[in-house]
Amino acid sequence: MIDAHCHMLPGIDDGSKDVAMSLEMINRSVEQGVEGIIFTPHFYADMNSPETFLRKRDKALAELEANLGRLPQVPVYTTGAEVHYFRGMSRAQGIESLCIGKSDYMLIEMPFRNWQPNMIDEIEEISIVLGLRVIIAHIERYFDQDKKLVNRLLENPNLLIQCNAEFFIEKSTYSKAIKLLKTRRIDLLGTDSHNLSTRRPNMAEALEIIEKKDKKDALGHIYRSGRRLFEAAL
Repeated sequence: MIDAHCHMLPGIDDGSKDVAMSLEMINRSVEQGVEGIIFTPHFYADMNSPETFLRKRDKALAELEANLGRLPQVPVYTTGAEVHYFRGMSRAQGIESLCIGKSDYMLIEMPFRNWQPNMIDEIEEISIVLGLRVIIAHIERYFDQDKKLVNRLLENPNLLIQCNAEFFIEKSTYSKAIKLLKTRRIDLLGTDSHNLSTRRPNMAEALEIIEKKDKKDALGHIYRSGRRLFEAAL
């Protein structure tokens, strides 16, 4: 399984605080059956330019890579960003550099304030005008938004939908997660892990739950989507 969304790079955002934590997070992920990891630190346009962000990300990755030999097994990995939505992002200079690896896939976190139709228009423009493949991060966090606007994302065949493992693990959201899974509208799975305690790597817990309910090979769809993403990124 591919972890399509996590914050395991050391010292770059509110995720892993240092290399030691990063190594343990990666090790736990491998033990849980994760074969590939996409490091997606937060990108906020009002805090960094893409160029500044990439320098920080490259530095964090270099620090991690210098220590990966300490692990018993190193998964395949690549880098991207969790790009927080901002107005005008479809026309922002250098936005393409935030795609995952060498691919044209970009992970976007939608705003948590009330959505407006023009926000969805902007996402669609990124896909149409720039030719990028947009991945909507942790879709489960937006279900209190206008249903029509959420459905515009879910029904757009050009967008990929990512959900967090927690979506399946939490009893309060489990039923909704399974329903979305059965309609094959979940394309990618991520842990969104930030640390070793409150937001830890938890892929195995989610997979165990999914496997019990997966009658239509929806997990196979998620696996294949992850592999296609990795093949494009490397």
